[in-house]
Amino acid sequence: MNVFDRSINLDALFKFSHISASTQEHLKRVYGSFALCMFVAAAGAYVNAVTRLFQVRGGGGGGALRPPLPPQFSLLTGLGALGLMVWLTATPHSKETEQKRLGMLAGFAFLTGTGGRHPSPALPVPLSPSPCPRVPLSPCPRH
Repeated sequence: MNVFDRSINLDALFKFSHISASTQEHLKRVYGSFALCMFVAAAGAYVNAVTRLFQVRGGGGGGALRPPLPPQFSLLTGLGALGLMVWLTATPHSKETEQKRLGMLAGFAFLTGTGGRHPSPALPVPLSPSPCPRVPLSPCPRH
């Protein structure tokens, strides 16, 4: 049996008639919240990259690879994210607190994005370009 010879009905991917309307509404809110968190976390990472306020500072040593010093604000953003998550879980879910809880979730996502617990893409990777052209031309060693 060849797996690749089967036909796939693409209309079945977008057919949600077997899911109740309340479940569809719930899924719409869940994935909307997820998308909002991804955008807000990306905005936080952008703020982190542009302002360099939350990044790990390099220092010490005289070599090309210097060990990083502790981050300046990652403890604050980590504690802030933890506080918002605890506050979010402690807030009861109701129609009145829905917007408040969404704001807490967005704040958590922003602080997670700005957290500074990730390497900066602006830091150069120490790489000597001299061996790169020689690699395809070098013969394989025989053992």
